[in-house]
Amino acid sequence: MGIRNSENQEAYNLIVKDKYFTDLRKILDYIAIKQKQPLNAIKVSIGINATMNKIITNPTIYAECENIPTKSKIYREALYKTWQIVFKLKGNTITILGVLSGKRKPSRFRKIE
Repeated sequence: MGIRNSENQEAYNLIVKDKYFTDLRKILDYIAIKQKQPLNAIKVSIGINATMNKIITNPTIYAECENIPTKSKIYREALYKTWQIVFKLKGNTITILGVLSGKRKPSRFRKIE
């Protein structure tokens, strides 16, 4: 699936790992069911999806993920409130790896790769 950035006309291929969908489902279920705030879960879903669209449009504006350091700095993170969307940018391919709470321990980030 190629996505073309209108500013620099560079096309990116997008890969979304199953873990991203699993993480997102857990977050939304927790908010909607455990916290009994279904409207808030919808707002969070919309916000995370909006952030995903920004990643697709221009992935290079996001900082390196400090919890997954590499020499080539291919792992990046985008923030929406307290959630971090972790993705890998290698060449013209964006791989969305997962979404985590910023409140989690940094050791949880190793499991996202």
